[in-house]
Amino acid sequence: MRAGLLLLALLAGPALADTCLQAPWREQPCPNLRYLSVTGEDGARMVCVCPPDFAHLQAVPDTVAGKALREKELERIAASYQLTDAELGQILQLQD
Repeated sequence: MRAGLLLLALLAGPALADTCLQAPWREQPCPNLRYLSVTGEDGARMVCVCPPDFAHLQAVPDTVAGKALREKELERIAASYQLTDAELGQILQLQD
């Protein structure tokens, strides 16, 4: 039974996911597309993301300017995909 549900989730995942989070400059398909369950204010939902496009956001910069640029980019991404800060943190697996 559990295996059947897992198979169903794997097959239905792409159809249930909202728009995939990926870099605006991406022209080729993502080499490592992931489907994640994200828990937000409205409950859980399926989101797909291209992790290599956001790898540069994993590390917190050492400089004040770098931190400000990272914060602005995270705000832009959240607004573009209508995500809360908490949801974006879950999707991108941010440590801070």
